[in-house]
Amino acid sequence: MKTRIIYFALATLLLLTACNDNNIYSDLLKAERKSIEKFILDQGITVVTEEPTEWTENLYWKVPDTDNFYFHLVSRGDTTRPEVETNNNILLRFKRYTLEEYADTVYFWTTMDSPDPIKFKYHPTLVTSENTCLGWQLAVKYMKYPKAECKIICPSKMGFSEENSTVTPYGYDLKITN
Repeated sequence: MKTRIIYFALATLLLLTACNDNNIYSDLLKAERKSIEKFILDQGITVVTEEPTEWTENLYWKVPDTDNFYFHLVSRGDTTRPEVETNNNILLRFKRYTLEEYADTVYFWTTMDSPDPIKFKYHPTLVTSENTCLGWQLAVKYMKYPKAECKIICPSKMGFSEENSTVTPYGYDLKITN
């Protein structure tokens, strides 16, 4: 009888802990959404829901069917070259920064930051290597051309695994170098 009571108590405790973890995760997602909204407000970003034909300085497109993924085209790149296609190798330079007031930034923008760009296979709906995330793949889809540059606000669900597990959104400046 004592064994049954102990198992029941452990099962109840496990169930309560699991429910509490789900509440914590939902709280983290809410905090992430607020962090993104605050960044947009603080940076004076204008958000549109349809892909622009002309990109002004602080105009970001909230990409449909994504959860808080924002895209801004800085430079169209070399439009005389063919568009990037699925399974092309992409060479990418990037800056990654937190969305906080005093951003923590990682640079792979120039050869002084890193001798080689990041290399991955482009596939707009899949993560094809550890060198990429779904947010980058989607950004390349809208950058379209070699030498294009963009800025994105990437929620944790579309970021790298460490971002996903910590529910941390990041901003990225991306540049296709090939």
